[in-house]
Amino acid sequence: MKGCVRIIDFYLKQLLTLRPSPYFRVLLEKLIVELKYFGYPNIELADILSIWIILDYILSDERLIKSYEGYIRKALMVIDDILGDGLYVKIEPRIVSVEQEFYRNIAPSQKQFDDRLTEEIRKLII
Repeated sequence: MKGCVRIIDFYLKQLLTLRPSPYFRVLLEKLIVELKYFGYPNIELADILSIWIILDYILSDERLIKSYEGYIRKALMVIDDILGDGLYVKIEPRIVSVEQEFYRNIAPSQKQFDDRLTEEIRKLII
């Protein structure tokens, strides 16, 4: 588990200190691959996947990155809390808030993202 903690720290340090860019897509994907490798709990990983899908969409477009930099930081802080030792009862409403804000203000179609999340969770379980 010590290796997992180092990996988490490595990726989170970069994600939380650097200015958001398309490169964050690579960092987030690598973080998720490492979490899967180390057997991170599926419930928390599913929440991280949800936020990752949202961020992946935003980080694929420079204009969206500039427009939603504060939102990106907020979402990354939620991932940090999930991976930290915060009480999940307090984290869950923040996850829902991030998702709702995305669907209300940014997403072209909620179904598109729900379908992708379903597919990612299916991969996680299988």
